[in-house]
Amino acid sequence: MTEHTQTDAATQDRDKSNPGELGAFVLVLVLVAALALGFVFGGVAGLTMVMVALVPVIYIVLITISVGK
Repeated sequence: MTEHTQTDAATQDRDKSNPGELGAFVLVLVLVAALALGFVFGGVAGLTMVMVALVPVIYIVLITISVGK
């Protein structure tokens, strides 16, 4: 009974109606995986190319966050 009460108290303040949370985690996972693969297959040059390609993606994500959608 004590564990159940602690679990409820820990998740009580969490907003469970945010559908973008899972999408944000998937986006971060894809970005980190792309950086890792770029480094493994292309070294520093591959890492640089991935970072250059991700600049517009990160820019759009930051604008979307600042707008509040």
